[in-house]
Amino acid sequence: MIRVGIFVVLTYLCISSVSGQSWSELEVEETPIFYHTVNDTLQFPVYLVQVSDDEELLFGTQLETNVCNDQVCLPIEVNLYWDLLGNYHHFSREDGVEFTKFDHDFFLQQDYERLQEILLDSLSALRDYQVEDLLDKEPQKFSFQVDAVTRPTSPLFSNVTVPGALYTVYTLWHIVNGSIKQALYDYTNENYRKRDWMRYFAKSKVPIYQEYFLKHLNPGELDHYKEAVQQLLFAQDDFIPHYAIDVLATAVLKNPDAYNDILRRLGDMKPHVVSEIISTIEKPNTETVQILSAFSGSPNASPKHKEIIEKILNYEKQ
Repeated sequence: MIRVGIFVVLTYLCISSVSGQSWSELEVEETPIFYHTVNDTLQFPVYLVQVSDDEELLFGTQLETNVCNDQVCLPIEVNLYWDLLGNYHHFSREDGVEFTKFDHDFFLQQDYERLQEILLDSLSALRDYQVEDLLDKEPQKFSFQVDAVTRPTSPLFSNVTVPGALYTVYTLWHIVNGSIKQALYDYTNENYRKRDWMRYFAKSKVPIYQEYFLKHLNPGELDHYKEAVQQLLFAQDDFIPHYAIDVLATAVLKNPDAYNDILRRLGDMKPHVVSEIISTIEKPNTETVQILSAFSGSPNASPKHKEIIEKILNYEKQ
């Protein structure tokens, strides 16, 4: 459960970037974390929401806004979500809500999927251009639905939009990847401990959460979170275990009474993690020597591991 505030607790939800997922199926804090303004014209509340089935926490908003001013596309209704570090996560639609393209044509399924891909690309070319710069300078398209004429997207930018929906894509991209990213990141920095998110980040399977947890762990907090840190030595991401080693280096990997339990699980670690751990440990005791000797003779030990272990054992004999 979300720990702070009053909530609307409702039914099971399955996250999908292109589903009819309803806002009402989320647990939503009653009070917005803040109101965000885009271009001094659009303001919307941002809430902390929780997905009921897996207790995932996200920032989210329900948005209704115009996306163009030439009447050839309809206003858009959409639910937008970001992760707790301000990165765009996904969008969803309420039941019966459809996005439209030029001349009020409905999005196809592949259009929704394409939109999700574009919104996830925070380095898209959309970042560096005004929407008018993305339009073809010569051709015009006549609308059969309204008395209006518009210009099609330039072929140079066809890969960063949904055909016939440039204004929708451009507007949403700048909303989800604009200044709100930093505002959400700043919010988490300020409220990370107030909201007691440390263990949530540590136990998450999301590498950026795991990294944030490890890099924001104060030395005095290690005793309380030592098991969580040690568990990250087995993370699927290639880099997270090395950040965990950095955290454990002084308080744990210098003391055999503390690190021998870790060494017993070397066979469950990735080879590059094993190499760094056995290269980092200091002051091995008799039990350490026994554990390393056994590992060296196992199928999990690489030639490099055996070389490092041999140096440790030979040093201990001197």
